[in-house]
Amino acid sequence: MAAEIRIFLQTLFLVSSSLCFCFTIRNSIPNGFLKFLLILPFFFLFLYIPLQFQSIHFQGSIGFFIGWLGSFKLLLFAFGKGPLCSAAASSSLRHFLAVGSLPIEIPDHKPAANHSHSNPVLPLSFSSKLGLLILTIVAIYFKNLFHPNAILIFFCFVIYLLLEILLGGAAALAKATLGVELLPYFDEPYLSDSLQDFWGRRWNLMTSRILRLVVYDPCRKITIGIVGRKPAAMMAMTATFAVSGLMHELIYFYMGRLAPTWEVTCFFLLHGVCLAAEMAIKSAVGGRFRLPGVVSAALTIGFVMTTSFWLFFPQFLKLKSDVRMFEEYAALGAFVKSVTGQLITPLNISFHFK
Repeated sequence: MAAEIRIFLQTLFLVSSSLCFCFTIRNSIPNGFLKFLLILPFFFLFLYIPLQFQSIHFQGSIGFFIGWLGSFKLLLFAFGKGPLCSAAASSSLRHFLAVGSLPIEIPDHKPAANHSHSNPVLPLSFSSKLGLLILTIVAIYFKNLFHPNAILIFFCFVIYLLLEILLGGAAALAKATLGVELLPYFDEPYLSDSLQDFWGRRWNLMTSRILRLVVYDPCRKITIGIVGRKPAAMMAMTATFAVSGLMHELIYFYMGRLAPTWEVTCFFLLHGVCLAAEMAIKSAVGGRFRLPGVVSAALTIGFVMTTSFWLFFPQFLKLKSDVRMFEEYAALGAFVKSVTGQLITPLNISFHFK
């Protein structure tokens, strides 16, 4: 645990130093190929940093924050796009550092309140989600008491709730220290009534925005003059899901150092194809037929969970993620106990002499 903390502090220094350099050249170097060449070493550094960690919690979170989002933000920055190029982010060094190292975006204008919920189910509060996460982790600890399929459902809850709380905690910290409004990162995905609603408007919205700028927009721009507007949009969307799959394979590699099985990439490609089919059907029907909201929501979440059991979680289980998580919780408890013991013992001796 002490070694992981030391590596984490080194990571803070490396990431901060890299972003400080980028901040100094934001206006002096024109956007384009030259800035891209200057930033390229930091791009590879960000991809390499998560490999230094041994803890699955650090591997996953640093891999996502720095290895994926941070490196993509740098690529966009080189061409004058993305979160690092917003007026709010580039207005001060601390804003720039926060946006570059955390999964947050600072909008140039206050984001409008979202009133899009048509589902009768009320959104869960943060405390409810935290309580559910604790209960789910306890259930996984006693997994021998449950059916194997129930454990897969628990993993669905854990991944969503961990991401929600992890990203929410990072956003709350940034909001408190920076005093700015942030763009949303989730919008109650369990209320989704279609794949388009799930992937486009509710699930991990910041990653969707990043992928749109890095993959979707360039692919659509390149192909639209060749194949036409609608085919170009479908091809760009498929490419976006493919890149998302590859980046998830990278996160799994960070967490286990195992060769990819490509099941996760197949998961995202399948969802990309199904989303394209869903959009084509909606266009053909033209709003003349619509399933009840409860039915469409159940079908959407059921499809996401079923395909997750089939293609997304096998690699997650192969990493023995649940076993490693509990081992790290135990190591953290022992580390805290050791540190507090070292602090309390001198105080007890001093009190005894007094």
